[in-house]
Amino acid sequence: MRCNICGGTAFEDMPKRPLARCTTCRSLERTRVAALKIKEQVRPQPGAHVLHFAPEQGLSQLLRDIAGDKYRAVDIDPPRYAHLGIDVELFDLCHDVFTLPRGRYDLIVHNHVLEHIECNYSVVLIRLAQSLSENGAMLFSVPIVGDDFTDAIVDASDEEKAARFGAFRHYRHFGRRFIAETLGMIFDMAPDYDLTRDFPPEVLREANIPEHHWHDFTGTSIFVVRRRDLRV
Repeated sequence: MRCNICGGTAFEDMPKRPLARCTTCRSLERTRVAALKIKEQVRPQPGAHVLHFAPEQGLSQLLRDIAGDKYRAVDIDPPRYAHLGIDVELFDLCHDVFTLPRGRYDLIVHNHVLEHIECNYSVVLIRLAQSLSENGAMLFSVPIVGDDFTDAIVDASDEEKAARFGAFRHYRHFGRRFIAETLGMIFDMAPDYDLTRDFPPEVLREANIPEHHWHDFTGTSIFVVRRRDLRV
């Protein structure tokens, strides 16, 4: 096994996920799938305008190497990314998404971000898609736990929210049986998920992508959509 982002060959366990994280660039399974799709499918050109939410260490370096000074990293809590040694801008998706210029970005990336926002995630996705250039792509993933979709925004104290939604405030989960009725209502997208349509098994094994992520919707599933895929 070799990390397809940094080339590292050492991996460490995560809770219930043996050898999931690269010890060098800290990539997870979804990060490495994202890198495969960026390199082999999206293929942004040097100097592309890239907008990266909650920037992962390894993926951030990959995107900076492509975009140069056109790379923009943003998050609602920039100090969390001080270890990256880059400028991460303060950005609140529920309010600042409307400030994004339309037709600007060649690539927008956000992995496991939508579950944290306390507003209408559909509007956020639509507005992000409108910010893509004509041939730009948005690449993203979400938690997919079980079959059912759950979504809750509550008026409560921070302590109450932590007790109800966990320390990381997961306000929604996307269920396997309702991808068509949630994300599929926003974008024209495949009704199923199969990584082997895009990458041979030996490539997936080499990048340390476990087989249970190959043929079904999971939290490692990476969706790639374009502005023309909008159904609304």
